[in-house]
Amino acid sequence: MSIPVPANTTCDVYRSGNAPPAAPDVAAVPCRLDPNYQRGLEKGEGDSAGRYSAVLLVDVGTDVRDAYSGGTYGFTQDRVYVPDKNGTPYNVQFVERRGRGTPHDHLRVYLLRVTVTWPSTEL
Repeated sequence: MSIPVPANTTCDVYRSGNAPPAAPDVAAVPCRLDPNYQRGLEKGEGDSAGRYSAVLLVDVGTDVRDAYSGGTYGFTQDRVYVPDKNGTPYNVQFVERRGRGTPHDHLRVYLLRVTVTWPSTEL
């Protein structure tokens, strides 16, 4: 299966407790990164837990994990670095499967950008 639009970058995925400069848990994942801070703010006034700053589309076979459970966002979610471990870090807020049973079966990953080391061209 594949994502429904062309990939525009790659990313490295790190599990909780692992971080650069160590090797990523999942390396060089082709992906489509679509920053969308405004839409991510629409979660609601005063509740920042479910907000996001970008959406990442990856192949359905990609091992990327959130820490969401029954309405609560945990603290052991994966961290994604775009385009690699030296790039911009994002916490995984939520992962959902889209297009099940179609040629474009993929994962939609909601990300929240972490503090950036400036200057950065990888936003």
